[in-house]
Amino acid sequence: MEHNSDDKMYVLDHKQNDKYPLTNQISQDFQDDSHTYRIIRLGKESVKIMQDLNWEKRLLKEREWRKLKVCQSRGWLHYAILEKEPYVLLFKRKITKNKRQ
Repeated sequence: MEHNSDDKMYVLDHKQNDKYPLTNQISQDFQDDSHTYRIIRLGKESVKIMQDLNWEKRLLKEREWRKLKVCQSRGWLHYAILEKEPYVLLFKRKITKNKRQ
């Protein structure tokens, strides 16, 4: 059976897509003295949106991560990018006196 480079590319893309969950996954929150943190692993649909937008590796503004179907309350800041996993978003939010326990 003859394969061309397009077939190989499709196989590679297909395998790459299998590593993403079906929907966005949100970690449990964790915190230090000043911030609450959370990690969001983007699902297949959000990864596709990101690829369609030709996303460059940079921090996202709230309106941008909301386009990726990330649903969380206001006040979260996308603060870091994992070089080897750009589809994992790291967020933080300042702890206010009302939220400390």
